[in-house]
Parts: sequence; C-alpha cells; structure tokens
Amino acid sequence: MKYWRIAGSAILLSAFGCSMASASTLWQFWQAVQDHDPQLRFYRDRLQGASQAQPLALAALLPQVQADAALQWATNDETEREYSTGPLARIQAPYRSKSWQVQISQAVFNWAALQDYRASGDQVAAAAAQYQQSFQDLESAAIQAYVHWLVAAANLHNTRMAQRGFTHSAFTAKALYQSGKTGILGAEETQVALLSNQAGLAQSSAVLHAADATLQQFTGIVPSLHVPRLPQRLALPIHSLAYWLRLARIHSPILAAATADLHARQKQTSAAWGGFLPQLSLVLLHQWQSENGPLYYEIGNQSGSYSNPYRSNSNSVGLQLTWSIFSGGSQQAQLSQAQYRQEQAFASLQAERRSVEQSLRATFASYQSARHRAQLYRHALRVADRASKAADDGVRAGLVSENNAIIDRQNALQVRNELNQANADLLDSYATLSAAAGVLSPTVLHHVSRLLTTSTPSLPRTE
Repeated sequence: MKYWRIAGSAILLSAFGCSMASASTLWQFWQAVQDHDPQLRFYRDRLQGASQAQPLALAALLPQVQADAALQWATNDETEREYSTGPLARIQAPYRSKSWQVQISQAVFNWAALQDYRASGDQVAAAAAQYQQSFQDLESAAIQAYVHWLVAAANLHNTRMAQRGFTHSAFTAKALYQSGKTGILGAEETQVALLSNQAGLAQSSAVLHAADATLQQFTGIVPSLHVPRLPQRLALPIHSLAYWLRLARIHSPILAAATADLHARQKQTSAAWGGFLPQLSLVLLHQWQSENGPLYYEIGNQSGSYSNPYRSNSNSVGLQLTWSIFSGGSQQAQLSQAQYRQEQAFASLQAERRSVEQSLRATFASYQSARHRAQLYRHALRVADRASKAADDGVRAGLVSENNAIIDRQNALQVRNELNQANADLLDSYATLSAAAGVLSPTVLHHVSRLLTTSTPSLPRTE
C-alpha cells in the first residue's frame, strides 16, 4: 500500500482549483482546512518523529568509531637499597605523558540489534498509516460539514420562497374576509400557516448560523456570503458491499497500521530472544603513547640526571565475544513483556478487522437507504409541485379552498427539504464509506466538489 499517494494527488489537484469566484466550493474549503487543522499537524509531526526510528536502529549495526586522547603530568619517587649493606638509592622521575587511541568496532553478530532495525521499518509504516487515516478522517469530516452547510442554506432559501406564497395567501384571504366574500375561518388558517412558516424560517436561519460556525471552526475563516446550490441529483458511483470490503482489505489505513504494528511486535519479540544469545564484534585498535621528562637519581654520595624518553605505537585486531550469563532475570522479563505486546497487537488487529467490516456494512446500508429516499423524494417533489400549482390555480378560480392550497404548499416545502437531507445523508455515507475503505483521496474529494458545483447561481445570504 502506498501511503504517500495522498500527497502526490494533492499536489496534482492543487493546479486545477476552482473558477467560481462568487461561491466557496468544497475543494476551496478543503484547501483551507488543511492549513488550520491541528490534529493533522499532530499526526504529521508524529510521522516525522517516527521516521527517525529507523536510522537510530541502523546505527547499532554500522561500524562504531571511538577516539580517546589524554595528557598527564606525574612524578615517580622511589627509594630502595640494592643490597642489605649497600648504599640507599633514590630515584625521582617527573614526566609528562601524552596518549591517544582510535578504536573501530563492527558488529558481526547481534541478533537483537538486527531485529530492532527490522521492527523500526514496521513502526514507520504504522505511523504513516495512522497519518493517512487522520487525513482521510479529516476529509470525511470536511465533506460532511460542507454538505450540511449547503443543506442549511438550501432549506433557508426554500422556507423563504415559501414565505412569499404564505404571505400572499394570508393577504388575499384577509382581503376576501374584509370584503365579506369569505368567512373568518379561511383568513385564520392562512394566518396560522404564515406564522408557522415564519417560525420555521427563524429555525432554518439558526441552523445555517450553526453550520457557518462549524465551517469557521475548521478553517478559522468566515464562510462565504454566496452558498452554492445543492443539486437535487448526485451522480455517485454504485458499488456492492463486497466491492467496499475488498477495497478495505487492500487500502484501509486502520488495518495497515494494525498489521504493521503486529509485524513490529513480532520482530521485537525476536529481538528479546536475542538477549540470550552472544554478541560478536570485530575490534580494530590503534594506540600511541609518548612520555618525556628527566630522571634524577641519588645513590649514596653520587647523584645525577639524564633524559628518559618513551614512545609506543601499537595496532591490534581482535574478535570480542559478549555473552550475558546472568542479569537478574531482566532478559526473561523483557521477553515476557514483548510476547504480551505481540499478543495484544494480534488481538487489536482482529478487533480492527471486525470494526472496519461492521462500519462498512452499517454505512453501506445507510448509503443505499439515502439513495432510495432521494429517488422517492425527487418523484414526490415533482408531484407536490404540480399539486401546489394546481391548488393555487384552483383558489384563483374558486374551485378549492385556501386551506387546500396551504396544505399543498406545506407538503411541497417539506418534500423539498427532505430531499436536501436525503442528498446530504447520501454524501455523508459515501464519504464515510470511502474513508473506511481507505480510498478517500484528494482526487475523490475533488470529484465530489465538481458534483456539487452546478451551473445554477449561488444562493444569496440575505437574512
């Protein structure tokens, strides 16, 4: 699995952008989200830190070069008698000693270090998968927040358009009542419908303000005053559940991270076994030493001094065998701990597999349900619009009461808002499915953004 494909896709797609200057598209919103999300930066920094584990583990297998140097001043003062009846001899030798050495050691056999190095590669892979998962989770959350913003704006627009019809009906019914052509019942019914729609308008406005706050929380930027219209039909792909499950087994970052972690734990257990094995190293040593200083002697009545230089230069090559015989039980404890963590990683992988499969099944059911509801609501909206128009014509012709027109207008508004919600649920489920399967890349998000970008004008944000 190529964890870095998301970065390449983002670079390629950033060149396309979006030409709609009057409305903030999903792709533009996503670009702003990437620059402000702290969780994404956290996982990016974590990946960069984890990537240093491999060079650190490799260092134990590479040649180790160590250099030492020393400078010493000392004085030797000796007194002795050569024979029991001989004169007393005293020797005093102050000197300065200089020395340095260079040692090169290369691990020939170090099982623990080798397995730690192999485990570090799996640890980096697990961190990369976790970063990709956080990236896709953020994409999914961004899509859902943006779509809910579109739905809130569309519902507010629909309610505002219906308000005009209710206002006209209330004005007409009141005029007819005052002229004595109708009773008070019709006028009151239209007034109730008008006030009810005004309450719905206030609620829709509050929902839109909440959606604005959510978008601003993602980006730190106040949302655009021009909201793109939410399309009534979304051409999203139709795939079977088996297709999504197959994608998850190949691309899911959650499963990839759990698998890489299990592989790392297995190698760490093998490294713990290496604590019971010997370590063999090749050691090359070069030493140099020099001593300079006078030597003073005094034997009986005779004394004198002379120079006493000393210099040594040596080279050696050897094999060093290190084998821990007894360490107080620490090696056994490390092995038991590594085995426990390996079993824990295996159980975690099994749990993640079940969790991903359950999430895909539940989300796929929601996806199918939202698709079916959207189809039904589109058909119902066509019927409701015809019924509302017919009722308005019937009221003007005196064939039906104002109450019938109110009911038809309310039905059309409800169906239109329900269609918006069904489309939002459809997009939410699609984003969640793609993220769970590990295929929600910037390319997919750009495709969704193009689906939401229609040729119709954007909705104005006038209150």
